[in-house]
Amino acid sequence: MRKICLLSLTLICFSLLNAQETNDSISQTNQTKKFTNDEKEFNDWYISAFVGANALQNTDLVSWGDGRFIPGYDFQLQVTKEVTHAFGIALMGQYGKTRQYGEGTQVDYINAWDGRTEYYGLSLLGDLNLSMLFRRIDNDSPFRWAWHIYAGAGIISYKAERKARNIYGDGSPYNEWHTPVEGDVSFNDRSFFAQVGTGLRYKLSQRFDLEMRAMYVMTGDEAFDGSGNPIPGKWSLADIEEGRDDNMITLSLGLHYKIGKHKESLQWHDPLTSISSTPAVNIPCADDDNDGVCNLYDKCPDTPAGIKVDGAGCPLDADNDGVPDSIDECPTIPGPPTNNGCPKPIVEVSIGTIASSISDILQGIEFDYDKDVIREVSYPKLNAAFDILQAHPSYKFYVEGHTDAAGGVEYNQNLSERRAASVVRYLVNKGVSSSQLVPIGKGESDLKHKECDPVTNCPAWKNLENRRVVFKPYGEAIDGVEYKD
Repeated sequence: MRKICLLSLTLICFSLLNAQETNDSISQTNQTKKFTNDEKEFNDWYISAFVGANALQNTDLVSWGDGRFIPGYDFQLQVTKEVTHAFGIALMGQYGKTRQYGEGTQVDYINAWDGRTEYYGLSLLGDLNLSMLFRRIDNDSPFRWAWHIYAGAGIISYKAERKARNIYGDGSPYNEWHTPVEGDVSFNDRSFFAQVGTGLRYKLSQRFDLEMRAMYVMTGDEAFDGSGNPIPGKWSLADIEEGRDDNMITLSLGLHYKIGKHKESLQWHDPLTSISSTPAVNIPCADDDNDGVCNLYDKCPDTPAGIKVDGAGCPLDADNDGVPDSIDECPTIPGPPTNNGCPKPIVEVSIGTIASSISDILQGIEFDYDKDVIREVSYPKLNAAFDILQAHPSYKFYVEGHTDAAGGVEYNQNLSERRAASVVRYLVNKGVSSSQLVPIGKGESDLKHKECDPVTNCPAWKNLENRRVVFKPYGEAIDGVEYKD
């Protein structure tokens, strides 16, 4: 019994020691190196400058209304630290001057007032890149536009002034710019304020971005617009608007400059791109022809060694001539395998040879008696002539019509012209360009068998050969025809 207990105790201790070693090994394996600035691949600081306009809103003295619009100006300088791809923290300094106007009761008189406010602000903003948050993992298109939203708070210092529009008369202290007694605010005073907004940013280059930004500024003060603070028991300019928080809208155009030694900024690098482009794990597979494509996916499993293949394991053949690119001496021009994939040299046939060939084919072409109507039995001959003409579209020909010696000279001339034109018309209707053929009538002036005048001197077959259509190269000298290029 003691031996069994001792053996059990030994096994338990061994298991505990082995588990401890395994945990130590896993712990060592999972240890990671601390990230340092030297390992950063992207710039994460940038400075910005904005210039734009401002306008008071939800105030007693306003910047627009009743047909008037008098905006002021606003300047912003900003330094931003990008914490992540989608979020940054910015320190923004702001300076501007507003213009406003309004009507109200003051010292029991109805008066019109002009106001102006000069301000300095310093705020801490959060910058959220919504385009980065909503970007799809499979979107590999260039990332050049981004939609940002901002929110933050800070300290604002301002000097608000107003003056009457000469209603009190010259010399009145109200006709000069002054700070209302009940709303005395100087640049030594500090007030907390908040602002929210949005911006559309465009990537100009690796170093510069352009942005259009709109912000809504909540000053938290009633006297920011120059109307002063409310006077208990008395109606004043501060009572025109019910709220006790003067707000302002700014619209600005700015330029961002990205600081750092790297080519890309963190805000423009989409981390999802790295995830979507992560290479797949290589799994060993059978590949009998050693072309790099597994047998399971290889559509050409017997590709010879040394032949480059596509993703399906078949030989690459860019010109689809049946000769693999690896051995094709002309890989982009189709050619037969007997010529190593290159086209055979083209032997150019002279126009004279073509003309003679067509003339031989059309030998014995038949027309209806005493007409220019081609008989159907001659269609195969004309179709063969069409094939030759279509293969040589740059050649131009005379199409000569000839008759036998039967009938008068003038009649035969007219008949030969009509028959030549009939042949041209047939070929043009088949698809030959009309500019390629010029019909000419020769009548009985150039008999093939001259002894057949009159026709009674010859057998029928010789008179038939005199009734013919002949092709000649255009430009060749022809009796009775003036050549024009």
